[in-house]
Amino acid sequence: MRQSLFSLKISARRHGISNVVQLLITLKLFISGVLFSIHSQAYTPKDDQALTIDASMLWTTQQNTKQGLSSSLFSANIDLGLQLNTQQLIQLGIEYSQTPDEQGQAMFALFESSADVLTTQDANEAGRAQISTFFWQDSGAFQQPNSNTDTELTIGLLDIEGGVDTNGIANDENTQFLLPALVNNTSIYTPDYTLGIRYLKQPSENEPGYTLLVSRSEGLADKQGNYADVLTQGNSQLFIASEVKWRVNNSEVHLGAWKNQAEAAKGMYSALQYHQPISTGEFALLVRMGFTKQQQSDAEAQKDITSHEFEQTLTHSTLSVASTWTQSNWQLGLGVATERQQAFQDFEAHQGEAWLKYTLHDMVSVSVFNQWQWPDKQSNRVQARHSGLRLFLQF
Repeated sequence: MRQSLFSLKISARRHGISNVVQLLITLKLFISGVLFSIHSQAYTPKDDQALTIDASMLWTTQQNTKQGLSSSLFSANIDLGLQLNTQQLIQLGIEYSQTPDEQGQAMFALFESSADVLTTQDANEAGRAQISTFFWQDSGAFQQPNSNTDTELTIGLLDIEGGVDTNGIANDENTQFLLPALVNNTSIYTPDYTLGIRYLKQPSENEPGYTLLVSRSEGLADKQGNYADVLTQGNSQLFIASEVKWRVNNSEVHLGAWKNQAEAAKGMYSALQYHQPISTGEFALLVRMGFTKQQQSDAEAQKDITSHEFEQTLTHSTLSVASTWTQSNWQLGLGVATERQQAFQDFEAHQGEAWLKYTLHDMVSVSVFNQWQWPDKQSNRVQARHSGLRLFLQF
């Protein structure tokens, strides 16, 4: 009986995924036709104008061996890009993330195992489809004549977390690591999707690069998905970040600083990434560090309105190491992360992840993963191990 029920669940999931794939393909063709028609009427046809549609889906199923929980997660993204000329484009990003079931919510509360969970919440903390990004971008802005260095100016509704401390090794939960502590540096208190401006200059062998970013300090997640609050919030609090990058041979070094006025927090971070071709493929290594200071009141930290309020500095430090090995269609990832906070309630937690991915086609990849968490005795987190399957489709 169990085997029959399991077969029915697998069959239902396959059928559901098949329907979603067909829906996205149909939606892509429909949107492409409509926007192409509008674009053809609004602009004189030129060789350097084009419409791009990039759609992707992520499906994961997980088992928590310590608490006996199991859950699955589905999310999807559609990016619509309108190339105005050889340098400028306008892009609209639509994102969907389902509401995890009760076991999924419990798993996430015990162990933040997926960076793609709870990313599109409304006021009722339910998943939904939302416009996450909408921006204008100029590639080559303020670029010096005859310069080989790539530059990029972006203005609009931005993914702030995805615009700071970026790399090609551990920065994408779709195809790389799933743990939030490995996808991003968790010591950087970035706002969610919000209004901002970012200028990026890529490093070269001869000169360093840098990133400058200024945005509002609160985003859609902070405002329970309310666009009016995000776009028209009256306060002038900002999130500011700057980063310098050096490239030497196969290595790249990042050093950055940031400040979030709404969180009363500021910090510094650094990263080293290294790529090395070897006889059996390519090896890549990433080391990240971060240190944050935040002013917090006793009442705020304890959630106790009767307590006497006073200011205290919370410190938050992180260290993570991630590596990948790539050979033909196979890729192996191994990573560990340590997080430590010192304030009213000190805690330290260690996490790890291992995954093996096989790329079936340019559009399809499947991977299996294991995740671990080892908190200290004083932490309110629990020891846990997650294992699961991830399917990623790209159109």
